[in-house]
Amino acid sequence: MRFKIRITTAVSMVLLIAGLALTACKSTIPASDNINSPAPVPPGPVRGTVINSDSFVTVKIMNITAASAGYPWTLEVLVQNTTDVNNLPNPVKDSVGKVVTVVTDQDMTYFKVNNVVPAEIKLIGDVNTPGGIRLYLYNIGPK
Repeated sequence: MRFKIRITTAVSMVLLIAGLALTACKSTIPASDNINSPAPVPPGPVRGTVINSDSFVTVKIMNITAASAGYPWTLEVLVQNTTDVNNLPNPVKDSVGKVVTVVTDQDMTYFKVNNVVPAEIKLIGDVNTPGGIRLYLYNIGPK
């Protein structure tokens, strides 16, 4: 019985020492400062499309540029007039008489500078990306 008590006591002492050793080895450095911990990943930006908008326009094409990335064409157009589409916000309402830059994926090889054409313009893009909001020209009228 004495031998059993000594073994139990010895085992208890070993477990106590091991527990204390593990507790002593535990780092008190915050996780963000611990060089062995992966760096915290900041949350990604919240992304979202712009509000639904649209407008009927008549524009005079001032410049046509084939783009190397993104939309195939970038144009500078003079907004000659604009009409709202239903109850949607009109993104070029305050741009009548002004030149605005637009993008399009419609084939512009048939159009020339100084052509006056009917079309539609709406806002597209990502509201949280710098330069992510663009005016998109589509349904471009007769050549």
